[in-house]
Amino acid sequence: MEEAQTISQGSAPAGQEIPVSVPSLADVLRFSVPLALGMLTMALLSIVDALFVGRLGIAHLGALGMAGIFYFTGLVLFMGLMRNSITFMARAYGEGNPGRIGEMLAQYQWLALLGLPILGLASLTFPWVMGWSGIDPTVTHFGKIYLYIRIWDIPLALTLILYASLYQSLGNSRFPMLVQWSVLILNVGLNYVLVFGKAGFPALGIAGAALGTVIAQICGAILIVGATHLGDLPARYRLRVLGRPRWRLMRQVLAVGIPQGLGDFVEIASFMGFFLIVGRLGQAPLAANHIGVQTTHLLFIPGFALGIAASSYMGRFIGAGAPDVALHAVRQVLKIGVIYMGLLGIPLWFFGGLIATAFTDDPQVIALAAAIFKIMAIYQVFDGMGMIARGALNGAGDTRYPTAALTLAALLVFLPAAWALSLWVQPGVAGAWIGALIYFVVLGPTLLLRLERGAWRKIRIKVGV
Repeated sequence: MEEAQTISQGSAPAGQEIPVSVPSLADVLRFSVPLALGMLTMALLSIVDALFVGRLGIAHLGALGMAGIFYFTGLVLFMGLMRNSITFMARAYGEGNPGRIGEMLAQYQWLALLGLPILGLASLTFPWVMGWSGIDPTVTHFGKIYLYIRIWDIPLALTLILYASLYQSLGNSRFPMLVQWSVLILNVGLNYVLVFGKAGFPALGIAGAALGTVIAQICGAILIVGATHLGDLPARYRLRVLGRPRWRLMRQVLAVGIPQGLGDFVEIASFMGFFLIVGRLGQAPLAANHIGVQTTHLLFIPGFALGIAASSYMGRFIGAGAPDVALHAVRQVLKIGVIYMGLLGIPLWFFGGLIATAFTDDPQVIALAAAIFKIMAIYQVFDGMGMIARGALNGAGDTRYPTAALTLAALLVFLPAAWALSLWVQPGVAGAWIGALIYFVVLGPTLLLRLERGAWRKIRIKVGV
């Protein structure tokens, strides 16, 4: 393929051609690395909570894991909607239609605000779900304390994700990264003083971890929204903090965004079911499971970020009328992702037990976590393949197929295999994770095949009304 091609762009004067460069691996890295570093903070927020709460005891650590997955099960439905804004905003940018970007941002902001009442009501079912699942009442008690405080940061977290998506749609991944790291640094300090009672503050325990994260998210949302609207972007892209709802535009958003959000929801919900399977094995397996999930979340978040980079490239280049360039860019992202995720398996396989000692000194939990890490090391490449291919398909507006594939894989492969193998393999938590391994090996190649076959080329999305 040539290193550059020219295409006609809708906003250009008649007869003028706009050059579109095919991104090299270096270009992809320059965009993806800051994006990955910013995304890394989402995992680190949970890691910070786990590192502080883990010193309170294994019941607290298990509670944090259950409350955390319950929180993200609801949040991820709206997160998928926020990230789907890239499909529209990047395409408008590629088309040379900047005014539509502000319109889209305003509609998505309404969805971010709706997250709190909807997910707040859903959080009230937490004690019932834990009781029905047979989770230890002590774990349920501490989990409820954490969840009922943490739920208040939902509209702020979603706003931060939405504005980060705005910048990523424009090809700027650095500024959101700086904001996200500011949130993380603040959260570390707040956890230190609020969990253990330092600098004159009372020791709030697990409640302090939740409160510290909420305050940090408030500050992050204020920072990114304020900085955006004080600069020159509002005039260039017709941005406003909150415009009136436009129902025809909202229907377009939901038609594409809901399948993506549902796909994210199904995946997280399936992991919620997976955690319930593990939770029935006892406190030690549950604590080891939480250590494994939090650590790999930290390490593989760059793979997830590469999926967002693939989505941005697809939106921008398809909007610019260059689908071949879009696919080439995604293949570049895939090269980086497969190499990274493959290398990621090395520390998980050889140093899993050492990693676990950062969270706990319980020998049983450390041994179980080490076993989990070895299984996780095997599926990293398949997981990365699936995240990047799905991100690219979403960026092209092909959101229904990935959701259907993910749902079928979760219901027919992941949960049945995890449940059966948790009974047949010892230790049971290792058997459950072998079920997860099978799931990733099935899903990743399925989504990559969809991308390469090119059905997304036939999808047409209107940006705005």
